[in-house]
Amino acid sequence: MAEFVIHVGGSSARGHRPNNEDRFVVDSGHNLFLVADGMGGQEFGERASGMAVEIIPKVLHDRLAARESADEAVRAALAEANRAIVDAGQGQTAGRRMGTTAVLAIQQDKQIFVAGLGDSRAYLIRGDRVDQLTVDHTVADALERNGTLTREQARHSPWKNVLYKFLGCAEMTDGADVRPFTPRAGDRLLLASDGLTNFISPEDLVVGASNHRSPQEWAERLIEIALERGSKDNVTCIVVAFDAE
Repeated sequence: MAEFVIHVGGSSARGHRPNNEDRFVVDSGHNLFLVADGMGGQEFGERASGMAVEIIPKVLHDRLAARESADEAVRAALAEANRAIVDAGQGQTAGRRMGTTAVLAIQQDKQIFVAGLGDSRAYLIRGDRVDQLTVDHTVADALERNGTLTREQARHSPWKNVLYKFLGCAEMTDGADVRPFTPRAGDRLLLASDGLTNFISPEDLVVGASNHRSPQEWAERLIEIALERGSKDNVTCIVVAFDAE
């Protein structure tokens, strides 16, 4: 992508939680970016998200070095992390599922490959358009997609925070969808945990992308906005800026 200079910013805040179970990776050498939002309580959540940010980059690097296609490498990395977290959670207390969401983006050739499991999200901001590149794997979202619930009903559903896909899910069989896109100069890519996305609108993203040239400054400001608007969760995001040379 010689026509671009890629700049990246990332930040995470504990917010109103006693600890931060979110983890993120900014690997500018390989243009690999990853956000993981741990769940299952302090010890379990931190362990799961920590395993995700350790395993996924290593598997991706090894498989891409072996000339595997990017989409297959991404699926394999997420599947391996899932198996490891399931195995690690075998002895946990009954009723406390150790797991983590994961959303990642990696550059291969002239494309960016994006994938997610759980309800952490990826957004592409291009001019005045915002596209959510990932699907929320919550029961409420699945019911909205099949027409059982309206969007408004899904927003207020008791199932809106219940995940059916995540890393650490022993019942997961079909893995992650991988979505490639070809970036353009001026694009912004946002990867974020739900502690941020539940409090940020598409309008916020369009305005912020225009107002903040520095991705690090914008990442920090997005977290401030989410906390100001009442987020009680850990809040984490990565902003990837594709700037013209």
